[in-house]
Amino acid sequence: MNRITRIAACAGLAIATLPAQATEWIGRWGSPGCGADDTVIALGQQELDFSTFEASCRTLRAQRRRDVYEIAGQCHGEGRPMRVSFTVRVDGDTLSFIRQRGFDFSPKRFRRCR
Repeated sequence: MNRITRIAACAGLAIATLPAQATEWIGRWGSPGCGADDTVIALGQQELDFSTFEASCRTLRAQRRRDVYEIAGQCHGEGRPMRVSFTVRVDGDTLSFIRQRGFDFSPKRFRRCR
């Protein structure tokens, strides 16, 4: 067990369930920026916050596959809950939605919010 995993386990943090290299998609992302008038989403190990699009999702699974991440969730918004999946690519501070199933929205390209 590496040092970060031990610290997270001792602190009771959920992040220990994902390999360290598989977490770069986690964070607040905005398009075109991160201001009050921009489209801002938050992707996390337990929740995908798409409140800008009137939806919130519980993260069910996140896996790294080569240079992309496959994220599955169950979303709630208007109507009944739905299963969704997203394929995203992270390149530095840019996150791009490559594929969306079950819940499609635009924009597709976001930058990391500080």
